[in-house]
Amino acid sequence: MVGTTELAKRVAKKTGVTQKTARAVIQAFLAEIVDEVKKGNRVNLVGFGIFEQRIQKARKARNPKTQAIIKVPQKKKFAFKPSIKIKYL
Repeated sequence: MVGTTELAKRVAKKTGVTQKTARAVIQAFLAEIVDEVKKGNRVNLVGFGIFEQRIQKARKARNPKTQAIIKVPQKKKFAFKPSIKIKYL
């Protein structure tokens, strides 16, 4: 798995900026995506995919301990739909 630090090293090497600057840009970029999705906007990165907020419908579920049926309320979920270019790598 590759984390933010490793990505920052690679971006810094390719762009000629410091790792600290690259890490700050990556973190700011990701924060902007999350902020826009929280506002209800879709973020479309052409050739990569779409970040969006989806509504999961209310449903009934079963408590595994007691076997009682409980109601799970509707909730918002963060979703990513990859583009065709990366979907089947």
